[in-house]
Amino acid sequence: MTTQTEIERKYDVDETAVLPDITGVPGVARVEPAGEAHLEAEYFDTARADLAAHRIVLRRRRGGADEGWHIKLPAAEGRTELHWPLTDDDAPPRQIVEQVLSRTRGRELAVIAKLRTHRVLTHLVAGDGTGLVEIADDTVSATDVGTGVLRLWREWEVELLDGAAATDRAALLDAVEERLVAAGATPSASRSKLASALGRTDLGETGADDASAPDTTAPKLRRSSPASQVLLVAVGALVDDLARIDPLVRADQHDAVHQLRTRIRRLRSLFASYRTVFDREVTDPLRDRLQAVGLALGDARDTEVLRERARTLLEDHEPLAKNVDRRLVGTLGEQYTADHAQAVATLSGDDWLTLLDDLDAFVARPALAAGAMLPASEVVPPALDADLHRVLVRAKAARRGDLDDERLHEVRKAAKRLRYAVEAVSQGDAGVFGKKTRKLAAAAEAVHDLLGEHRDSTLMQQRLRATAGSGATAFDYGVLHEVERHGAALCLAEYPAALRALRSRRSRR
Repeated sequence: MTTQTEIERKYDVDETAVLPDITGVPGVARVEPAGEAHLEAEYFDTARADLAAHRIVLRRRRGGADEGWHIKLPAAEGRTELHWPLTDDDAPPRQIVEQVLSRTRGRELAVIAKLRTHRVLTHLVAGDGTGLVEIADDTVSATDVGTGVLRLWREWEVELLDGAAATDRAALLDAVEERLVAAGATPSASRSKLASALGRTDLGETGADDASAPDTTAPKLRRSSPASQVLLVAVGALVDDLARIDPLVRADQHDAVHQLRTRIRRLRSLFASYRTVFDREVTDPLRDRLQAVGLALGDARDTEVLRERARTLLEDHEPLAKNVDRRLVGTLGEQYTADHAQAVATLSGDDWLTLLDDLDAFVARPALAAGAMLPASEVVPPALDADLHRVLVRAKAARRGDLDDERLHEVRKAAKRLRYAVEAVSQGDAGVFGKKTRKLAAAAEAVHDLLGEHRDSTLMQQRLRATAGSGATAFDYGVLHEVERHGAALCLAEYPAALRALRSRRSRR
C-alpha cells in the first residue's frame, strides 16, 4: 500500500470550453501536455451506504498512471488516498476490506457505480522543471448501478503535484481558478465523481431530491442545555473516533494503538462518571465490552512504550557492549509485532464490529437516566466532585500502603477518569465549561502523568532485570536500571505536591 495526500479543485465545464493559457500564473514558467488516458472505474459500497455516509470512496480503476485499488479518506487538508496494485478480483481483496471494516462492519461490498472517463492531462511547470499542478480535462459517462441512470458530464480537475509543496498552495490554486473561471468554468456543484454519478452533490446525502432528510444543524450548547445533549456530543465524537482510528491501528501507524486505547478509556470514563445521565443497564455492559477490547490492545501498547523507552535510554546512555540494543530493543520489537497482530485480530472479530454498531445505535437512540434533562450546570459539578473524591480516597489508601505500586496505579486510573470526565465538557463541541474546570483537568493530568511515568519506569526496570543475564553486558544493564530507578524516585518525590494541587481545586470550583 502507498499513501498520498490529494489536494484538488473541480470545475464544471460545457462541451465547447477550451482550456485557457495558464502561462503567467505566478510560479508557472510553462504549460506542457502530459498525455491522455481512457479510465474505467468501479465504485463499491454497502447496501446501507456505510462508506458514503463517512465520505469514503473505494474504487478499482483500470487505465492511467495510477490504476489499481484506491481508498479516499477525508483529511484535514484535501483527502488521503491509499493505493494498492490492480487485481482481477470481483470484490475488493481482504487487505483493502480491512481498511474500511470499522465502517462496513463486515457488510458486503458491491459495485454501486461504473464510470468511463476520457482524460487529457496538462502540467503547469516551474522554471526548474518541477511539476506544480496537473489539470485533467475529463469527459465522463457514469452509470448508477442501483437505478440504471446514465449521467454524462465534463469537468476540469486541478490537482497539486509534489512540486507545489514549497509554494503558497492556496494562492497557486486561486490564480489557476481565476483563469479557468474566465474561460467559462464554474466550481463543481459536486464534491466527487462518485457523488455526480449518483446524482448528488455530496456523498453524505441520502439523495439529491430527498426533501425529507433531517435537519442536522446542531443547537448551540450552553451550561443551561440538558446534560444529555451536552454529553451525547462528546459520546458521538468518541464513537466516531473509534471507527476512524481503527484502520490506523491495522496499518500500524505511529501511536495509533495508544490513540484507540485512549478513546476507549475516555468513553468508558464518560459513561461511568455521568451515571445520572445515562441508563446503567445499557452503559455498564457497553463499558465491559469496551474494556475487553482495551485489554486486548494493552499488550501491544505496553510493549510499544517499553520499546520506545528502551530506544531513548540507549540513545541517552550509550552502552559499552554492542549487543545490548539487539537484546533489549530487538526482542521488544519482535514482541510488539506479535502483540500488534493479536490486537488487529481482535479488531477483525465480530465482538468489536458488533460493539461499534451498538455504540452507533446508542448515539442515535440514547438510553437516558433520571438526570438526563437537567441542566448541565446542575449535573456536571456533582459528578466531577464525586470523581475528585474518588481520587483522594484512593490516594489516602496508597499512603497507608507506603505507596504500594498497585495502589498508586489505582490512584492513577482514578485521576485519569476525572481528567476525561472534565475534558468531555470543557473541550471540543461539548466544551460548555470554562477555565476553572479546565484547570481541574490539568491538575488531574499532572497526577496521572507522574504516576504513569513511575509505572512505565517500574516496568522498564523489570524488563532490564529479566534481560540482563550476566557477563559483559551486565554492567550496561545495571547502569540503565539505575537511571530508571532514579527517575521513578523523582516521580514519587513530585507526586505529593501534584496531589495537593489537585486537592486544592476542590475549593475553587
